[in-house]
Amino acid sequence: MATYYVPTTEEALGYAVQSIREKDFRKGQAALTWVLDREPKNIVAWLWMAQCVRTDEAKAECMRRVTSMNPFAN
Repeated sequence: MATYYVPTTEEALGYAVQSIREKDFRKGQAALTWVLDREPKNIVAWLWMAQCVRTDEAKAECMRRVTSMNPFAN
């Protein structure tokens, strides 16, 4: 039987950031989606997701989520 490695959310977030810095937004977005499925209130993941999505509307939605969770944004 095969053994599968499941990364921590921190590891997946690091992979996403590395992918985005290398301009591989598809991989970055996939990793961030995985992180956000597990931690929907991860502000750092939402900030990086705003770098991956294509439309201004999607970017704005990411930033709305960040400001709604960040007590220092208001």
